[in-house]
Amino acid sequence: MAFQIIFILIALFLFIWNISLIISAFSGAPTVYAKGQSIQKAFELAQPKAGQVVLDVGCGNARSLIFAAKNYKTRGFGVEISPFYFLLARLNVLIKGESRNIKIYFGGATRQEKLIKKADIIYLYLFDALLSKLSPEIFALAKKNCKIISIAFPLKGRKPFITDENPKVYLYMATGPDLGEGRDPSTRSG
Repeated sequence: MAFQIIFILIALFLFIWNISLIISAFSGAPTVYAKGQSIQKAFELAQPKAGQVVLDVGCGNARSLIFAAKNYKTRGFGVEISPFYFLLARLNVLIKGESRNIKIYFGGATRQEKLIKKADIIYLYLFDALLSKLSPEIFALAKKNCKIISIAFPLKGRKPFITDENPKVYLYMATGPDLGEGRDPSTRSG
């Protein structure tokens, strides 16, 4: 009887985990973790100040938010669409003692207007297709001087403020409501 209960619990866990992976993949953001070196380089380039707000869209296990809170004394918001990784992120934040500084929300990458407007730094480790879809929304809503970090993939039509080649980290600066600044001059119209 005990063996059957353990087997059912393991099967249920694996089922939920696989469903979460499928949800993430179909949303355009399959779960892929950034290496510690990439996270560290991203925040070295962004130079967060204590108390600033970091938004991680597609936060996975919340490792980047925890890193920023521990090393730079930031506050943070994470958004995660995968039910399993949403719960894992919340658990990691709790275990690391950062639940006062970091809040994790369940949801997709798009339509996060309130969080984008609050952020001083936006951290993105998303695939190219989702970045292309999300980038206009971020630049339209981000406050002036918001730093936007993209790991591995550049934001199409935007010129990075700083690029680090190893690991690939791109830092962009928002200019407030998108007035066309921060764009690659070759893509400007008018």
